[in-house]
Amino acid sequence: MTRSQSPPLLSHIRGARNYQEQLAALRSLKDEIVGHDQYKEEWVGYGVIKVIVRILQTTRSATRPSSKESRGQAGQSRALSEDEVLRLQALQLLASFASGGPAFLSPLHGCGVIPVILSNISPLENPPQVILTALRALSNIADAASLAAPGSNDSTILADTLFAPRYLDSLYAILTSDSTATVVQEQKGLVARLISRLCKEAHHQNTLANGGILDALATILASFVVQRGEVVPEAAVVGQSDGLAEIIPSPAPRRANLALVLEAISVIIADSRFRACMLLCSPAIMAVFPSVELSPLGKEMKSASTALEMSGLSILGSKRTGAMDHLLPIVPTSQPKSLASHFAQFPPLGYSLSREQLFSNGKPSISRAFWDPARQESASSDGDADTDDPESPLIPWLIHLVRSTADAERAMAASVVASLFKAGFANPEREAALGMLVIPLLCQLLKEHDKEREASATDSPFVEPDTALGWAVLERTPTVIARLVADSEYLQQSAFDCGVVKLVCKLLKDSYEPLSARSAPRPWSPNPDSGGEQSEGVSSCRTGPPGVLPIYTHKIKMRESALKLMAAMITFKEEYRKAMVEQDIVPYIVESLYRSPRKPRSSKEKPKEGPGAEGNDADHVDHDSPYGTNPSTVIIAACHVIRILGRSVSNLRTRLEDHGVAMPVFRLLKHPDAEVQIAACGAVCNLILEYSPMREPLIKEGIVKVLCEHAHSLSPRLRLNSMWALKHVVIGAGNDLKKQCLDELEPGWLVQLICDDTEDDALHARMKLERQAPDADEDDEDMEIEPRETEAPEDLSGRTWLWPPMYRISSSSTGNWLPSVRRESPRMQRAEKKLIALRGAELNPTRKARVDDLAIQEQGLCFIGNLIVPPASAVGSSVSQEIQDMTEMVDYVFLNLGQDRLFEILASKLRVKVLHPFARRRYPSSAGDDSSSSSSRVLYPQTKVVEAVVRILSHLAASIPRHRQLVIAQTELLRLLGGHFNSKDMEVRRLLCHLMANLVCVDDSSDAQGRVQRAQELKKMGFLSKLETLEQMDAELDVRERAKDAAWQMKAGYS
Repeated sequence: MTRSQSPPLLSHIRGARNYQEQLAALRSLKDEIVGHDQYKEEWVGYGVIKVIVRILQTTRSATRPSSKESRGQAGQSRALSEDEVLRLQALQLLASFASGGPAFLSPLHGCGVIPVILSNISPLENPPQVILTALRALSNIADAASLAAPGSNDSTILADTLFAPRYLDSLYAILTSDSTATVVQEQKGLVARLISRLCKEAHHQNTLANGGILDALATILASFVVQRGEVVPEAAVVGQSDGLAEIIPSPAPRRANLALVLEAISVIIADSRFRACMLLCSPAIMAVFPSVELSPLGKEMKSASTALEMSGLSILGSKRTGAMDHLLPIVPTSQPKSLASHFAQFPPLGYSLSREQLFSNGKPSISRAFWDPARQESASSDGDADTDDPESPLIPWLIHLVRSTADAERAMAASVVASLFKAGFANPEREAALGMLVIPLLCQLLKEHDKEREASATDSPFVEPDTALGWAVLERTPTVIARLVADSEYLQQSAFDCGVVKLVCKLLKDSYEPLSARSAPRPWSPNPDSGGEQSEGVSSCRTGPPGVLPIYTHKIKMRESALKLMAAMITFKEEYRKAMVEQDIVPYIVESLYRSPRKPRSSKEKPKEGPGAEGNDADHVDHDSPYGTNPSTVIIAACHVIRILGRSVSNLRTRLEDHGVAMPVFRLLKHPDAEVQIAACGAVCNLILEYSPMREPLIKEGIVKVLCEHAHSLSPRLRLNSMWALKHVVIGAGNDLKKQCLDELEPGWLVQLICDDTEDDALHARMKLERQAPDADEDDEDMEIEPRETEAPEDLSGRTWLWPPMYRISSSSTGNWLPSVRRESPRMQRAEKKLIALRGAELNPTRKARVDDLAIQEQGLCFIGNLIVPPASAVGSSVSQEIQDMTEMVDYVFLNLGQDRLFEILASKLRVKVLHPFARRRYPSSAGDDSSSSSSRVLYPQTKVVEAVVRILSHLAASIPRHRQLVIAQTELLRLLGGHFNSKDMEVRRLLCHLMANLVCVDDSSDAQGRVQRAQELKKMGFLSKLETLEQMDAELDVRERAKDAAWQMKAGYS
């Protein structure tokens, strides 16, 4: 509540008779509170923030300038009016209160300051000084929100408000201003900083990309290219032919901050091919970086290239040499021999050549593939959307930037490179340059900034700029390295050779150094109980919790990034996992699974966990731990590390078991955050394998029931991971446990999971309801919803997405749509077509739903297959007992799922399927409309699902003769299988050969006649000729050998 006796100064502010008196009172208040948090707290109690907000609301000009006048004045310095001076002082006061830290967020939010501040950032309505002060106030609020107590959502509130469509035009106008004035450059830096601090969610990233913010940042980046004098030679000449010559920006001013621009771009394009392509297709980027071949090579480069080619280490001479490649040293571009030989013998999954191609070409050409379900699904339809285009010169230029800069600029340039590389827009040969030119520099950057922290920085609410820079590098560089090496064995080898394992383990250990204090101590006061007056009352008149120290936030961020790098480094080689656990890092990973960690302890100090050992978590209660409070992001990262460490049998049986990993992960299955549950299910997958010592304790704790509950979740990702874990539970399990799993899961629900397109059907039903709703609001979130003064061109009718660089209204004085010359540019038209294809592949909800359905169906079918597989032979057990157990489970599955129903489901997975055959297409998808996602679609059998179907049939055929006869009796099912003998997937062909061999095998003499009948039936259906074709023509030796064996058994069966 407000205090009973208000100071005279507050009365002067409220009751000022004229502008001069109120301005003088505000200046006096500012002089009193700047640098004095105690005074700020007192004035909050008097309710002064509400008074300041009221001043800002009432001092807006009664008659705002017209749009044309304001556009002409935007970015220009002029004398401030009385109202503008008053608003400037009021905004400075709000910025000062926000700089007090998290304690002042509560009164600021209580008074609704964020919308009031945002009303002062439009360059069309406010002078530059007012805009700059408003942005500083927002930046201070963002800084305070980053130090708020764990669990607060202040950053989310600010991001949701700032990135609303109504404010995007203001941010865009600031970033696209042509003024070189210092005040404007500071505005741009603050906008970029706000984006990098607040843009964390995918919907915010898409909003900024579709609102033109990404294009504006790309234009600023291009201006730095011009400033550095590194524009591609003849770029202007090339631009004359396609209308992009005039788009080359002016050089960036010396006061512009490149690191902030790179960081803002990096957070927007992260984890998205579509947004990464929007960066590459930005008109300014294409203007300064046209794909121009530059030859011949310089004398020194030519001699180096010749030497490498003669050594067999480079193929640069036969490749196109871009202009930016001349800024980089020549590096060997071929893969190491170990990798090359490995790929030659075992090509990537899904890669296949006929035997004739294999021998005629000498060796297969393997292109790098990035894991992306949406991309893989659309590869056939959009395959030529990006593979035919040359690599953008922006990528080698960014690598050059990494080599020629330092600290934050180096880290952020590498971050942008990582996003483009992971999106698949770099040449395969660029991987060698990243491994030799980028990874070592990033590791060196970590070593340089991994210093002892000064004692003054550990307990101070204020951090020196140099210290803050070092902390930022340590927080972000490990994540950049993780994104680069995650799916590349070659880059992991490069990072390992640079000593990144020891570096990242040290970072994680440093993040667990105990803190003497979590929050800054309150300043001394002669009246220590004076704060009690604010204990009650409205939120606008009392301060909130004090928040945490900057060192606290730094340690949590460093902990998260270190765990991400650990998970990325150990995905392939057991050597790296062994090197990591030898650093005694497992206790720190285990403590990261808890919200309130305690001191990491060795396995000898850690109490044994098991059933009923709840007391072992007595120290893990929610309290002010000196080791911090782990947010969900840290727990999720720790789960990923546990999951990958669990791929090693040695780790499962020693390190992970000794440190009691099982129970912490099991408890996370019941975490309130769904994302944590998903990550915990993933970690459990490897902890419950049949050779894991943690399997039995987890089963006794009731993990089967928990996983079955998650399998009924509304979240498709949680259903997927829980089915994956259940699939591992039944591997090698006894029949009683298998029956328990099936009963807990419910047979009817399992049939629904493997049979129905749950996500796709739900999406189609929702879209149908939306279309039927009368006068429904069909505005797409990607469209600009602010009213415009001009009409859109007629050819844009019916389009739900417009690429901002081609169709956005200019913020210039004309106020019209962008010149048609840009829309008529051939390069811009090709770029737009490419973006539409990528947008449909990435953001189309139907594609996402289909990917979710297929993944869940695959795991459900694998679960059935594992149910009917007998456990491994135990000592003293007989083969007849195994057959008996298997027969019992097959009959149990038939009884619960329905024999005919199961075979019909398996057959349906092998047929071409038409979804929603009577749905109509509303608009052509080429126009950028996603409404076509609800139209009828043809779906072909998916490779992984086909593999699961063949495995089930193969297991059935390995059972008793009665079950083999059941399979033979499924004529339609076998006919559908025959069409997959020429599958491009080697595993499908191998499994089909295995199935044929199982169908014609014989257990004893009593089955001899049945074998003859089965062999003759299979021959009559043409399977013998298919096997002989595979035996002679298949490119894979394993397939040829299995086909040979199956064909021999089939011939022996009817001969």
